[in-house]
Amino acid sequence: MANKLSTIFVLLLIIIIAFITYWLKIEVEKELLTKNNNNASGPEFYLKNFNSVQTKKNGAVKFIIKAKNMEEFNYAEYAILKKPHFTRYKNSKPHSFIKSNNGKVINGGDKYLFTDNVILTRIKTKKKREMRLFTDELDILPNIDIILTKKPVKIIQEPNIEIYGIGMKYDNKEGIIKLLSSVKVHYDKPRKKKKIN
Repeated sequence: MANKLSTIFVLLLIIIIAFITYWLKIEVEKELLTKNNNNASGPEFYLKNFNSVQTKKNGAVKFIIKAKNMEEFNYAEYAILKKPHFTRYKNSKPHSFIKSNNGKVINGGDKYLFTDNVILTRIKTKKKREMRLFTDELDILPNIDIILTKKPVKIIQEPNIEIYGIGMKYDNKEGIIKLLSSVKVHYDKPRKKKKIN
């Protein structure tokens, strides 16, 4: 009798283990299928002539981000931008522009990644001349007003200064650009105009 009970118990245990194994296999396959469908599918939505304005508490414009196209991928938690253009405002006026061929909106706008022919232009003011920065990749952190890159950069400062370096941090609040390594400066002395008698 005891022998019969132990045999029945072992058989029940084997059936339960087989059922759990089968159920786990089905759940894993379902999860993989869902993941593959998400990855294979296109964007959640697509916008033409995307334009977003971020304002301060007082209603003044902080920055504007726009792009020719935007594709939102919810499963990947980013959006792809074509021909993005970022305008930073200071004292209710445009202060700097950043444009590139491609970009990404990451973490719902906590970070923007601009890639492929990135150009940053700081607009001329009464105190500062126009400055342009060229690089291949730029991280924009709008909430803390900082722009970063680890890539080589070229800066042209009007009228005749060229600066080269690798890696850069631009603190927009302080108005300070810090090049991280391999810095070279090229300065052309302005030529004196000859007087014609």
